[in-house]
Amino acid sequence: MNPRRRDRGIAAKIVRGTGTTFILLGLVILYFVVYELVGTSLQTHAHQRALRSQFAELLDQPPSKSASGFVSNPGPASKKATVSGIAEIIIPKIGIDDIVVQGVSLYDLAYGPGHYSDSAPIGSANGTAAIAGHRTGWGSPFIRLDELATGDTITLKTAQATYTYRVTRGNVVVEPTDYWVVKGDPQSQAKGKLTLTTCTPKYTSRHRLIVWADLVSVAPRVA
Repeated sequence: MNPRRRDRGIAAKIVRGTGTTFILLGLVILYFVVYELVGTSLQTHAHQRALRSQFAELLDQPPSKSASGFVSNPGPASKKATVSGIAEIIIPKIGIDDIVVQGVSLYDLAYGPGHYSDSAPIGSANGTAAIAGHRTGWGSPFIRLDELATGDTITLKTAQATYTYRVTRGNVVVEPTDYWVVKGDPQSQAKGKLTLTTCTPKYTSRHRLIVWADLVSVAPRVA
């Protein structure tokens, strides 16, 4: 065989093999992106439907209070435990109406926004309640969190009461290690506060986007 023809044949095989490899790699990446943005969201939406039904049943029962008058802080749900809703977060400006679960592990956040177990109870008049949510994938509950600004309202409904918070500072960007933000807006003198956290920029987990708010009103549920 002509050596040049043989070399051209080998080169052609290498090119075809390389092209096939890149095509397969592209398909794998495309599948991963579709799963992250669509597949995970379908799972979370199904979880949210179940949680919303359970939460509605809870609201149909007479309100019960802990000794402090607020929701107690159970530990984060284990992977074998049944995840249940502890509150409903409503922010009309950015289209949020989701059931909040207890805990902020990846497992917990697959069900919806999660309450930091080591933060104050939701609605506490003395301390900061903190809630995390995915920015992209898994229902993307906090995808528009960067649109919140000073003065916007956030409503949290529990079995005990409906709590209204007013944003003091929005669109604050910090590092993932800056856990101090969970304590609330350091410039606020309010006793009851709220912190919302998510990843930023969109489609990455490089930094954290923070929204701080103060508790401004409480409307207890009536039996």
